[in-house]
Amino acid sequence: MKRLLLYIINFCTAMATYAQNDSLSTYIQVALQENPEVKARMATYQAALEAVCPAGTLGDPELSVNFYPKPMTLVNGKQVFTVSLMQMFPWFGAMKAAKHEKAWQAEGAWQRYREGGLELAYEVERQWYQMLVTREKLSTTRRHLQLFTEISDLSLYKYKNTTSGMRGTRMSDQYRLQTEQLKLEEQIENLESLLQTQCGQFNLLLHRHPSSPIVLPDSIVLTEIPVIEWGEIERSDPGLLSLKAQSEQYVAQEDKARRMGMPMVGLGVQYMLNKKRDDDMVMPDMNGMDMWMGMVKVTLPIYRHKIKAQRRAAELMKQNADETYLSRVDMLRSQLLAISQRAADVQRKLRLYRKDMDILANTLELMKSEYITGITSLSDILQTEREQLNYAYMHAEARAQYNLIVAEFEKLASTKVSNEKSIMSKEK
Repeated sequence: MKRLLLYIINFCTAMATYAQNDSLSTYIQVALQENPEVKARMATYQAALEAVCPAGTLGDPELSVNFYPKPMTLVNGKQVFTVSLMQMFPWFGAMKAAKHEKAWQAEGAWQRYREGGLELAYEVERQWYQMLVTREKLSTTRRHLQLFTEISDLSLYKYKNTTSGMRGTRMSDQYRLQTEQLKLEEQIENLESLLQTQCGQFNLLLHRHPSSPIVLPDSIVLTEIPVIEWGEIERSDPGLLSLKAQSEQYVAQEDKARRMGMPMVGLGVQYMLNKKRDDDMVMPDMNGMDMWMGMVKVTLPIYRHKIKAQRRAAELMKQNADETYLSRVDMLRSQLLAISQRAADVQRKLRLYRKDMDILANTLELMKSEYITGITSLSDILQTEREQLNYAYMHAEARAQYNLIVAEFEKLASTKVSNEKSIMSKEK
């Protein structure tokens, strides 16, 4: 029988955890799809992606047409008009370097989109657990209000039976209990108002109407802290990957500047339409013959200061990206240590609060019995009741804090937003 009861309890706990995580995951997905800030970052990435292809293509060819209202007399006839077409070609590898630069720039925009998505997912979880804490405080306060009603009934029973041998009680106890009940009722109203505001803010985070319904679990169920290795963080952190992309972008930018400083070659062709001359000419067989002419054009990059400045600027920006990368690595390592330390502190608090709540619950049951016989005063009961309510509040806040620490671990490991760009193609 005990095994069956334990199985049922574990099954209910697992189902509650699944329901809580399922609802939270659903709201995170809605936020990632509908939040305007994240959608704006996605649009920035898509725009950067569209700029990759033009960077690796040739410039437009140049078409030139010359028309002579009065034909120009030449050796082989009278020239009416000419048509020329010229295409410029940059130095070998220049277009490839330009395409790589834009591709790494798009990669950086993608990582900034992921970073915004992770920040949004964490903010959704933070507001989610704020609502759960408020709801659990509300439920706990209502239960304590019911307990005060029971104590009030005990006090009234004791007052009526004073003449039956019980130790005397004061009618003022009823007024004191009524005062405590009014305080709890006011506290319940404040919590209800706070919960309504939090739900409205949560809906706005999801870019929904503030009054949209929200499905909340009955209580805060603790989630497990994931096992995270540093290598996993370094491979998936969007900030680090964005800095890597910036470093590669500046490498390609320096290569492009170096190659653009080399001569550009233009190849073209010209067609000349001629009319016959009326007078005698040296080469009568060519009189009025149209002509084709090939053309070659070469730029002379003699002004080198601008090229050197561009290459030096790219090298300095790469150095900046590399140093910033190392700084972020140190920051993430420190952050991981701090989160682990806070997780251990919250776990100790949870154990302490749970023990204190059990002790206070047993103490209250004994004090109710002692109150009937006059051993315990109402003041002691009220003080113990306040302590129990306070510990219940702190226990709820500690559980929410623990789950938020788990969310910070998941944020470090970047588990909420995938690094695969196939997600982007699905959202288009």
